[in-house]
Amino acid sequence: MIFNMIYDNIIHAMKNDKLYNKTIYFVLISSFAFMFWYNGLDFLGMTLFVIASFFVLFFVRNSVHVLPFLFNMLFLISRTEWSLDTIPNYLYILPIVLLLGFVIHYFKFKENVKKGQLTYPIFLMVLAMFLSILNSDIININYGFYLIIGIFYVTIYLFFIQTIKGKNLIYILRLFVVLGVLISTQVFIYYLNIGDIINALETKEIDLGWGISNFIATYLIIFISSTVYFLRHSKFKIIFSIIISFEIFMLLFTLSRAGILAFVVILPFLVSYLFHDYQNKKQMFLYTIIIIILLILVIGTKTDYFIPIWNRFVRLPDQHLARIDLWKEAFVKFKEHPILGAGLFARVEDNYFGFYHNTFMHTLATLGIVGFISLMWQIVIVFKVFLKEHTPEKIILLIALIGANVHGLVDNVYYMPQFMILFFVIIAVVEIHNRNSLPVIKIWRITNEN
Repeated sequence: MIFNMIYDNIIHAMKNDKLYNKTIYFVLISSFAFMFWYNGLDFLGMTLFVIASFFVLFFVRNSVHVLPFLFNMLFLISRTEWSLDTIPNYLYILPIVLLLGFVIHYFKFKENVKKGQLTYPIFLMVLAMFLSILNSDIININYGFYLIIGIFYVTIYLFFIQTIKGKNLIYILRLFVVLGVLISTQVFIYYLNIGDIINALETKEIDLGWGISNFIATYLIIFISSTVYFLRHSKFKIIFSIIISFEIFMLLFTLSRAGILAFVVILPFLVSYLFHDYQNKKQMFLYTIIIIILLILVIGTKTDYFIPIWNRFVRLPDQHLARIDLWKEAFVKFKEHPILGAGLFARVEDNYFGFYHNTFMHTLATLGIVGFISLMWQIVIVFKVFLKEHTPEKIILLIALIGANVHGLVDNVYYMPQFMILFFVIIAVVEIHNRNSLPVIKIWRITNEN
């Protein structure tokens, strides 16, 4: 029955392209994702979403319309108590089916090969991953698994940079708003079902399955920023004010101190975005006050929930000395193997594969100077792409990515699966928008006016 509903929805959408662009379409897909997540129907949900993606890729020329299914799959898994040895087979098979859909779409619609601006830097990153094997103390099937994941990221970027059509910045921003509501609701439901909320806050137990505290915070930073765009540009400002307030609360409840601080860092940019060149500043000030009042009211009435969050920040200076120790350890690894790094498993303790909680230090330690050059090259390209003929949509997406990467200075962000997919798709969408915004070059012919 569920399959029939999704199938009918896809077929109807194919007959009416406008449906793809309606917010209710995104809400419907995210509602299914939430239902599967809430009921622990990971296998069913992932299978149906991959099948739906396959249908869209087969029938629809513009691949941007597969993104609602692809992005929702990132937040559908409700449990992650697996190791690499116990991952269910379907999590290997379903990506293969999805990749098959990419291949069929590419050849069916006879796409022309287009090189994206990130093509060379990300190929350099993949090369760095393979070369890092030379210095790795651990080379096993798990190493190969992570190399395949890296190749999958590259495939995501190369596919969408060639198959997305037209200008889709507002499309992706509206999708991000719905996804922000989805994962905020997941956080809310998690605490409703946890029993002793205060104890959960004190012990930082939050785990949504697809991600824990810091991961959730990263994506909320991106999605809150997207919602700010609509607070400025939509006529339904009161709705977006409430959504922003709800998402900020859920960001606090992720208990990610680094994520919360990263949001504080970009907050002045978001406020500036709201007011800069906005004609009716009194109106915008009113809605900003509404958000502040909502935050104060909830914190005032539920103070006992926010005391554990505050206490975590009080203990922040002492506890984050451990981060500095990790960065020192990463630098030692880098000095041992400065060119190619110490390998993807540079930080392994017993059976635990860890990160160095800083994008730059982790890259230096694991992939050396080669990987670091790729990372810096990507940063330069990103700013170049976003600041070329900047628009309100590109500016807000750039602020979102800055916030996520500020978080990456003290936590694991850049190499996380959801972020990498979101990142490469965002860059592809912005690059294609730039292609379609190039000024028309007029060739003037000299004529005799006599």
